[in-house]
Amino acid sequence: MLRDQGPMPRAEIARRLALSATTITRVVNELEADQVVAEGQAAAANGAGRPANTLHILSESCCVGAIQLGIGIVQLGLFDAMGRCRASDQFSYAVDKPADKVLQLIARALDRLCASAAIDRGALLGIGVAVPGPVDAAGRRLLISINLHWQDIAVAEMLEKLTGLPVTVEHNVRSMALAEVRFGQGKGIASVAFVYLRTGLGAGLVVEGQPFSGGVHGAIELGHLPVIRDGAACVCGGRGCVETVLSEAALRATLERLDIDPQPNALTALWTAARTRRDAARALDAIVNPLAMGLSALTTLLNPELVLLGGALADIPDELLEQIVQASWRGAFPAIRMSIRMERSRLGADVGLAGAAAVALDRFFYA
Repeated sequence: MLRDQGPMPRAEIARRLALSATTITRVVNELEADQVVAEGQAAAANGAGRPANTLHILSESCCVGAIQLGIGIVQLGLFDAMGRCRASDQFSYAVDKPADKVLQLIARALDRLCASAAIDRGALLGIGVAVPGPVDAAGRRLLISINLHWQDIAVAEMLEKLTGLPVTVEHNVRSMALAEVRFGQGKGIASVAFVYLRTGLGAGLVVEGQPFSGGVHGAIELGHLPVIRDGAACVCGGRGCVETVLSEAALRATLERLDIDPQPNALTALWTAARTRRDAARALDAIVNPLAMGLSALTTLLNPELVLLGGALADIPDELLEQIVQASWRGAFPAIRMSIRMERSRLGADVGLAGAAAVALDRFFYA
């Protein structure tokens, strides 16, 4: 409650949780003894009597490691109890490198990051790893990563042996959705979907504060919806998937074909060219329409209260964002589209790292 709703007096905590003052006092005393919470400045008085001191979480009371395992790049961070990054780093790797070798690189990079931040690695409560693919229900194994050609990788077990720390693993985009709910625009919202475009297009969902992990693998493979009739072959083995037109590789190929400079953002560059070039406008429509079909399906089937667009979709101009939103609403179920918001994420380029940290904090601190 203190994490999600902010500092408040003990009496208010007891009222909201429907617990006795005695129970709250016992629990708070234990947390204060462990230096997890502390009482600080007085709250504004409501009526007569002295104002009560508010209880708040000591953000420095814990530190977790966060790993965002991307396609050819790894981000690492050290985060406090309130999801603030204390140190970060990143490195690149060859996408054909075996999984065990990449995990060895991660363990060594984490050692270097802890040393540079003057944090004892052994003091970390644990490590959260966000991976580019579905994971098992226990949060231990990466089941498959199409772009890395990895299958059934025991990420948690291997990293635990390398670091001596407990490890939990989560689907990367689902962890981003969790970061938004814990520390971003999704705070206090019942259901939040996060859509992320980078190497591919993925989605994650958090419902009532918990990552949605339904189905066989719990992953929402938005990019692999086959929405383009007679479309191109996809890396997943299907045809006409959204990712055949909307992925880093697909966008790069489109801009090369049209001789458009992809800087600073491929979608932005295409949108800019589309304002004066008919061929670019047709190419943009061929991307926006399948994306909108995917987003319409997402909102119609899952009904999230808030849809956040991240990665490359967070960097596009307002006019293009509005074009995507309006096209998505045209295909969504009319009775629900007016109650759903679709916005750009504001967590920035480190949203994956924040997601890995949120997963680690949920597992090793707030559990």
